[in-house]
Amino acid sequence: MEDLSQDFDVLAERADHCGALWAARIFGRLVSAKSDIPRKWPGTVDEARRLVETFAGRSPHPNRERLAVIVQFAATWTWADSLLLLGGATAHAQAS
Repeated sequence: MEDLSQDFDVLAERADHCGALWAARIFGRLVSAKSDIPRKWPGTVDEARRLVETFAGRSPHPNRERLAVIVQFAATWTWADSLLLLGGATAHAQAS
């Protein structure tokens, strides 16, 4: 049972990184394209589930739904943090 717990810890860390990278990439694309950036993270849990399949698809781990929630949470958090950073950069640029 300990192996399963350790496996989940490794997969949870991957899920966290995957979610953060997912949000950062989408945010960067929108900023580069000078598109409107939604205030709320636009990714869905279904998309998060598909991302989980990319790193846990062959694993028989029973907690894939929990991993999708971790991916979505990390993406949401990164998105909100990116908005704050962009807001600070915008305010700084306007003051200059």
